[in-house]
Amino acid sequence: MRFRDELPVPPHSVPQSPPSTLPRVILHVFDSFRTSLNRFGISREYRHRPTHDPDAFVSADQLSNIHPDTNFESSSISEVASPPKPPPWPWPNMSIWRLMSWKLTGSNRKSEAEVTRLVKEVLMAEDFSVKDLQGFNAHTEMKSFDTSEATLDSNDVFRRDGWRESAVDISVPTREPNPNGNGQLFTIPGFHYRPLTAVIHSVFSESASKWFHLTPFKRFWKSSVTGREQRLYDELYTSDAWIKAHDDLQKQKRKDGCKLERVIAGLMFWSDSTHLAQFGNASAWPVYLYFGNQSKYVRACPTSAACHPVAFIPSVSAHFNVSLAVMLTVSSVATSINYTVYRWN
Repeated sequence: MRFRDELPVPPHSVPQSPPSTLPRVILHVFDSFRTSLNRFGISREYRHRPTHDPDAFVSADQLSNIHPDTNFESSSISEVASPPKPPPWPWPNMSIWRLMSWKLTGSNRKSEAEVTRLVKEVLMAEDFSVKDLQGFNAHTEMKSFDTSEATLDSNDVFRRDGWRESAVDISVPTREPNPNGNGQLFTIPGFHYRPLTAVIHSVFSESASKWFHLTPFKRFWKSSVTGREQRLYDELYTSDAWIKAHDDLQKQKRKDGCKLERVIAGLMFWSDSTHLAQFGNASAWPVYLYFGNQSKYVRACPTSAACHPVAFIPSVSAHFNVSLAVMLTVSSVATSINYTVYRWN
């Protein structure tokens, strides 16, 4: 008993805990660089190396109107007007297609030059046949042209961005108490719109999208006299807000497995009342969409097709006045009844 040996005892077991995770560091690599100065002392600073430079398509002649034969509008912007479908769509044959194309182009008054163009470009064409014009009627072909998109599949790229109609609910403040809000709910029918996602897909599918700036950058000017550098703010895609939004988009984790390049689409909306006739009061209130990815110098060209109508706001005067008159009449009757009961009591 005096020399009793004590057997060793193992240590207490460690309580089970979730496996510890090592801290993970996400490293974002930016291929930043700055271009050399041009003859005006202007350079660009990219945070991300661009995969597409739209200014590479602009030649020196397209930046000046000294040479009228090679101006910017006639050589570059003319590529925007591309036919939605190959001919003879939407007409049954090439002869009617050529004649109706001539009808829809040119001036309203066909001059001698237009008639000469008709003969040379239509009647003398190799695929023109007079036999195809048997029973031809311009009014019938125009109706066929107006309803041509309805024959396309609903998933067709030229159908997805078509016009749709719906009703809009607006809240108008009144003198009547409303526990659910601060106004009376009115339904305005006849709101026409185009889905924005389909419009964006359609615009980026056009040939004009090659002029879009997909990677933002900073523009700097360096004085050749003092050597001082100054930041230039001239386009939306050179702003700090665009650059930050582009960086945040690149840092987002991909969950769908898509490996395509992710870019920002700058949407610029504008709306104003438009008078539709020289005589009368016919008017409309359209909503237009411009893309900030396109240079403001291109958007300012009337022939650049940079304006995209996306909605037509209906006039609420007719529906609102009728509904308001009915509501005020009911309210007046209820007020008179309450007043009579009060005096009787």
